[in-house]
Amino acid sequence: MPTRKSASAALQRGSACLCCRKRKLKCDGSRPVCTQCIKMNRDAECEYDDKKQKSRTQKLKEKLSMLEQRLRELESENGAISPSSSDSSSLLGFPITQPSTPEITAPPSVFDAPIYGSPTIIGSLDNLFDNSYAWSSRPSSLHGGGTSGYGTPSDPMAFDADDAEQAFLEMTPFTSLASSSEFPYMPQWNPHDPLPYENKKILLDIFLAHRHQCWFDGQAERFSLSNTTHQFGFEPHPALMNAIYLLACHFARSPSCSEIEHVFFTRALHEITVALDTSDRLVDVVQASCLLAVYLYINCRALEGYCHAFSAARLAVGLGLHQLRPLPSGDAPHDEITPIPIPPPRDRAEVADRSAAFWQVFMVDRCWSVASGLPVALPDGDCPQVRIKTPWPSPSQSHDARGIDVGASTISELFEPQPMTGLESDALYMPALRVKAAALYERSYRLASATKRNDAYWADHHATDLALQRFALHLPAFVGYEAWRTLAPLIDVDLFAVHTMMHVATLHLHKDALGRATFHAGNAILALIRQLNEGDYEYLDPILSACWSTTARTYVRMMGIAGQQVETTTMYTVAVIEAELEVILNAMKTLSAFFPLSGDHAMKIEQEAAHARNNLGH
Repeated sequence: MPTRKSASAALQRGSACLCCRKRKLKCDGSRPVCTQCIKMNRDAECEYDDKKQKSRTQKLKEKLSMLEQRLRELESENGAISPSSSDSSSLLGFPITQPSTPEITAPPSVFDAPIYGSPTIIGSLDNLFDNSYAWSSRPSSLHGGGTSGYGTPSDPMAFDADDAEQAFLEMTPFTSLASSSEFPYMPQWNPHDPLPYENKKILLDIFLAHRHQCWFDGQAERFSLSNTTHQFGFEPHPALMNAIYLLACHFARSPSCSEIEHVFFTRALHEITVALDTSDRLVDVVQASCLLAVYLYINCRALEGYCHAFSAARLAVGLGLHQLRPLPSGDAPHDEITPIPIPPPRDRAEVADRSAAFWQVFMVDRCWSVASGLPVALPDGDCPQVRIKTPWPSPSQSHDARGIDVGASTISELFEPQPMTGLESDALYMPALRVKAAALYERSYRLASATKRNDAYWADHHATDLALQRFALHLPAFVGYEAWRTLAPLIDVDLFAVHTMMHVATLHLHKDALGRATFHAGNAILALIRQLNEGDYEYLDPILSACWSTTARTYVRMMGIAGQQVETTTMYTVAVIEAELEVILNAMKTLSAFFPLSGDHAMKIEQEAAHARNNLGH
């Protein structure tokens, strides 16, 4: 007969089944199949490792021995670099070394991972062996003095100590980097010196591989280290470059990069102030402020993030980016009058870059205002001075002879009752789809939060519902895994986010009336989550944390009508709702390894779910 442990009995170290360890789930250790695996229909996968477990000290000693061996190999390959050959100055206590050989690319093995400033690896072992790193990819000081709120060693729902230890020992610190699973050698750098070319190149490559997560659709050619002035006639402002390096350090998920995030953050703030004082390349300041806002939001610093997003939005309006027009024939500049004067665009490429800057502001403002519950900063009215007239993003904006398509739909037309125009190839351009999804996502949330339900409200509600249906009708299908992709992500992460926002907008519109629409939207979001591969999470849009939170809260509310007939739909039972809720929470916890905010959301959802269960018991 299967043995069942009491709920209150503490699970001994190493007693969790291998399936629960892999998924970082709480296991009760029941034999032959644990309760968690029975609940999730994984009976065949439930296995236990009864081999003698090594102690934590043994494992750490073995790890240290292997690292020292690898260090000796690298020293032999590089001519036995010695600490005395380094400059005496240091960054965070580590000697600064310059490579004497070309860029080193490390094999995938954790023990062959690149070692920053090879002679200093022993000095960094305190950070390397810090168990907190197994729970979070960056120090808590970067969260504004707090932690991600989930998965800390004191969390009663966290996996046991043996699992944490195993996760730490198997972890490669440099797992994400620019279209490659290998992290190249990056020399140590003293912040008092200029950032070396090699460091710039590595950080730019990282950022460009992840820029879609920041909604940064500017011309990538502009940031070429060898062709900047030739392409655009001017270099990006240092404020923007430091913001880019900051996000690159975040996405690198390397202890060495995490330790210098504050350097780039401080520099970006300083350079923004300088740029505003001198009115220098203010469009770059808009983009830099957006990047800082995203960085702060995903690291649980919502109020600081809102301040930067608000500043970017108001500056964008002052520069007239919300009412951009195409260049006339012959690329002659406009004579535009804006509250804050800036030089006219030099060519179509610069017009396209300004358009991308505005839509980045729009995405940050609309999406993160929903996530934080704060009001939008960009105006949303019919006043001629503030009405958004900039056409949708389009691939024809950059070097095509047509310039910006004047006939393309603008933001106001999305919610008008007639069929949406411009559904040709340009309208299926991914940046345009993201913007439209964000507009629907925020408008539906605003309606769900409204307190007055008058005739104007219901007219707006109906228009938004119709716009959502039209958008869904023309949206490309999400096919999940794409066999042609050989490296992560293995799915179209942008289309994944657009589909998710579309379904969450439906949840917003039907928040007060749980029924068939809510049921189907929730199922669709769960179906999307189940198609994710482990390597996809690193490239997911961070706003998905807020989207999944909304979905999870919908399932928590469904507990109150579990098993009931609503319209023509029979709601799930409590057991099924619990299982679906666990899928969402597991996805949020996995995402928290890259965006700490998702961990905070997961913790709050678990508390709300526990409260709902208690109410059902009464």
